[in-house]
Amino acid sequence: MDKLGLIKNALNENPQLRDYFIQSIVGFEKNAGYPENNVRDSISGPLCDELFTGLSFQKLLSNGLKIKFVYNSKIAREFLLSDPEIPDHVWEPQTTKLLMHFSKGAKNVIIAGAYFGDQAIPVAYNIKQSGLCHSFEPNKNNSDLILENARLNGLSNVLVNNLALWNKSNEKLIFEGETPWLLRYLREKMKNILDTITIDDYIEQNKIAHLNLIMIDVEGSEIKVLQGASKILVEQKPVVIFETHSLYNDWSKGLENSDSIKLMTSMGYTVYAIREFHQNIITGNMPVELLPVERTFCEIPPHHGFNLLAVPSVSYVQNDLFRIVFDLSPKLLLHKQDPKFLPSKF
Repeated sequence: MDKLGLIKNALNENPQLRDYFIQSIVGFEKNAGYPENNVRDSISGPLCDELFTGLSFQKLLSNGLKIKFVYNSKIAREFLLSDPEIPDHVWEPQTTKLLMHFSKGAKNVIIAGAYFGDQAIPVAYNIKQSGLCHSFEPNKNNSDLILENARLNGLSNVLVNNLALWNKSNEKLIFEGETPWLLRYLREKMKNILDTITIDDYIEQNKIAHLNLIMIDVEGSEIKVLQGASKILVEQKPVVIFETHSLYNDWSKGLENSDSIKLMTSMGYTVYAIREFHQNIITGNMPVELLPVERTFCEIPPHHGFNLLAVPSVSYVQNDLFRIVFDLSPKLLLHKQDPKFLPSKF
C-alpha cells in the first residue's frame, strides 16, 4: 500500500482525527482567501478526492437534520468542506431556498435524480405535516442512502423509487457509472438495466390528486422527463425546477430557443435562469436572483449547466424572495473579476 493509502486508512479508522483534519483543511482555505481565491479546485479539493473518495460521512444541517453520504462527487466535497461546519443546506443554496419556498404546505413533490437525498430529505422535512416527497433515484446505492437518511430523521413521508423517469414507461435503460444521470437506451445485454416510468403514468397509477412541485436534475435527460409529464404540466401546473446543460440542450441560438424552454413555454410556463453557487456557501437573506431566459448570459464556460425555474404565472416570483436581473451569468463565481459572474446583491 502506498503512503497515501496508509493515510486514508488511518483517517478512516479514527473519525475524530479525520474530523480534525477536515477542519484543518477548511482553516487553510479561509486563510488562503477562499472562495475569492479558489484554492479548493486547485489544492484542497484534489487532496480530499485522494483521501476521502469512497468513504462514508454523516453531517448535521442547522435545522437538525442528519445527512449520511458517500464522498464520490463535487456535491459531497462541498458539503464535507462547508463553512460553517453545520450549514443550512447541502448543495446549491439558492435552489434550496426555492425548494423550501415552493414546497411549503405541499401535498406532493417529485425529486428526480435524488442522489443521496441532498434535496429530497430537506423537502420531506419541510412538508412532513402536509405531504409526500416522491424521489426517483436509479442508483441503488444512492436510493438506499435516501431511505437510510429518512430513517435517521424519522421521516415517513419519503417514497423512494428505484426507477428512471423518462418520456415513455416500460422502456429499458442502462445505468452507467455512479452518478444518477448517465442513462442511455438498451442496445445490448449489460448489467444495471433500469425500468422507466413517466411522471404522467406515475401520477395516474398512484392516484395523486395534486402535484405541487417537480425538481429534475438528471443531466442530459431533463427534456425526456418533461415530455413524460406533459399531461400533468398542462392540467395541474406544478412549479418546475430543472437543469439545463449545453451538451444536451442546444442554446446556441439563444437560451429561449432551446428545446426544453420551448417545451415549457408552449405549455404556458414562464421560465427563468436561477443564479446559483455550485458550492456550499451561506447566502443568508440574499434574494434569489432570476434571469429572464432571453436576457441570460450563458456563453462561457463552453460546456456547463445551471438550473431553471418554470412557473405558471409571473405572480409566483413577485415577492421579496426574488430579484429579477438582466444580462448576467447564471453561474455565481466569487473568484471571477467579471461582474457578470458576481451576485448583484450579497
